Amino acid sequence: MQTILDDLAGAVPKAIGAVLCDFEGETVVASLGAARAPEQAEALAREHVPRSMALAMPVQEFLVRLAGAEPCALLRMFSLLGDKHGTGALSTFELRYDEVDVLVDRLPNDFYLVLLLRRPAVIGHARHHLRRAGRALGPHVE
Repeated sequence: MQTILDDLAGAVPKAIGAVLCDFEGETVVASLGAARAPEQAEALAREHVPRSMALAMPVQEFLVRLAGAEPCALLRMFSLLGDKHGTGALSTFELRYDEVDVLVDRLPNDFYLVLLLRRPAVIGHARHHLRRAGRALGPHVE
């Protein structure tokens, strides 16, 4: 799985990173891309880690893991609501911020693949690689 995420993060220009999360938003595997997170994101991340604790990983990886967890919970909530109301589960969604795009795909068994990109990015290219990585990861999470 690590190789698949490494390939995804490396294949997409302006990728900050990719993360595979479970249904609770916990990171299963993460990979960093070549692009950096916005400076203010790194500063905010450092503010949220208590001074008495050392960050056990690079701040960039911490941000990728954190940014991956929250959209997974949203996608799961929307999927459950869709199932409940007969529209079916939501399979993918995208979030766009001032400097970052977040693409999320639902995989089998409530696993989620998240790709974080610096804006502006070539979204079509990123979607293609995200779907390809999702198909490759599918058998690993079934």
